[in-house]
Amino acid sequence: MSDNEQKDANGWTPTLLKQRRRRAAIMGIALAIMVTMFFLVTVVRLSANIAASGQ
Repeated sequence: MSDNEQKDANGWTPTLLKQRRRRAAIMGIALAIMVTMFFLVTVVRLSANIAASGQ
């Protein structure tokens, strides 16, 4: 961190804020992928159970 970067009221520099936003976006994408995977696995398992029950 160089001395010419201005900190905001909480002490965050623009570089640190950019890194924080990037990490938050990556975590959001990872969470969305995980939720989608759980949903798809649930649908597949429910479909398999319905098919196996003969209805």
